[in-house]
Parts: sequence; structure tokens; C-alpha cells
Amino acid sequence: MRNLWLLLQRNAFTLAFIALMAVSLSVLLRNDGAARSSWFKQTGAISYMIDHQRHGWSNYLRLAEQNAELAEENAELRSRLLSMDMATEWVEDTVRHWTVRSGMLIKGPDGKPRSPSIATPGLDGGIEAGMGVLSGGAAFGTVEEVGEAHCRILTLMHSGTSWSCRIGRHGPVASLGWDGMDMGLLQLRDVPRHVQAQRGDSIFTSGYDLRFPADVMMGTVFDVDRHTGADFMSVSVVPAADFKSSRHLDFLVHQADSERTALSSTELQP
Repeated sequence: MRNLWLLLQRNAFTLAFIALMAVSLSVLLRNDGAARSSWFKQTGAISYMIDHQRHGWSNYLRLAEQNAELAEENAELRSRLLSMDMATEWVEDTVRHWTVRSGMLIKGPDGKPRSPSIATPGLDGGIEAGMGVLSGGAAFGTVEEVGEAHCRILTLMHSGTSWSCRIGRHGPVASLGWDGMDMGLLQLRDVPRHVQAQRGDSIFTSGYDLRFPADVMMGTVFDVDRHTGADFMSVSVVPAADFKSSRHLDFLVHQADSERTALSSTELQP
């Protein structure tokens, strides 16, 4: 009590000033309409500002929680894609006479619709036009032109190419291409509406175009859109190859490439 009394004595003038100001303000607001209106106007503005600030902070905290949830979801999806890529890594198929030659990507796709990629080696490494190219065990593209030490590759991310693929290992054959818009999505073309396809289905090479053996991973179905009244449906595919960070390549070589090419290009004689 003694300390409290000393504190009151030390701040007596300040406390008295605050008390008198409170009494004066109360008398003023009771007897002066203009002052009372001004007081309520000011306190209302302050109250609105505080409430607006509180609402902004609440939205900010909720946005932070949503960003954290999206980050966790993206990490889980990346983990699933990485696991899927590792599980489907292609190895040499000596039974069907497919082998590989290693190479290195020098210039990858830059997002333009008809941008070629450059890699090594070229003729000095036994690379020939028409060879299929893998990245991380997934389809990457095909060799278009060969120089002495370099080669030009048409990747899946080239709007002027199409690839024979299959929905699942035993599903129907369709044509896979890129519309030149989003580097993260390819498009399946001419897929009839009755085909059973859903998000998460794997897309493999069919082996019919002679560039790849069958069952090489090409991507995963991202979305299926069955248009009302249309005979075909739109199917978007996430490519299995990482075109933005690919470096090491595998060039596919078949022991009978020259014979198969000759037979496929020879016209039938009457």
C-alpha cells in the first residue's frame, strides 16, 4: 500500500489532468451536438480502420496457410512423378535388338513451337537420322539431322511432329503432339469418345513408328474432356521427360534399322 500511495503522489498532477479531461469531454459531448457528432465520426473512422486492418491480417494469415498446403501438395506430386520416372526407366532390350548410345544435350526446347534441340555426338559417335532419343528412360524426341560432331533433335515439344503412342500397355493407339502453347502439356489426337481414359493413366510408345520400341514411357494423362456431340475427346498429357532440365540422353539403335527403313519405304511392285 505504501508503494501504491507513493506512486499516486508522484503522478498526482498527471492523474488529475486525465480525470479533468475526461470530465470536460463528457460534459462537452452531453451538451454540444456538433462535438458529439464529430466524436462519433472520429471514433467510427478509427473503428473502421482497425477492423479493416484486422480483416487484412486475417486474409494474409489464411493465404499463408493455403500457400503452405499448395506447397505440400506440389512436393507430393513431384515425389510421385519422380517415383514413377524411376520405376519406368527403360533399359536395353537385347531380345528385340534395341541398344543405346549415350549423348549430351547442348540446347534444349525453349518454349517456341518449332524450336529444335542440339546434342552430341554426331556422325563421329555413330548417330544417324531417325534414331529415337530418351531422357531418363522416357521418350524425348528423334534425330532429324546429323553433323560431324553434333545432331539436331526434334523433341516431343515441337509442334510439327506427332508420335504413335498407346493409352496403357494394351490400350488403343493414338497420335501424340504438342499445340505449341504449354510446355507442361502434350495433347492426344483423334481419341474416340468411347475409349476408357482417365487422369493418371500412363501413355507408352506403340512401337509402330520404328523410332522407339513398344512400352517406352511418354507421359501421364492429366485431363480428359469429352465434348458433347463430338466423336472425339480431348486428352492432355504430362510428359514423362523433363525438357527443362534434361542433360544426359540415350540414342536408341536397332541392329536392323537399315533393313526396316528400306522395307518401310519401298513401294510395292505390281
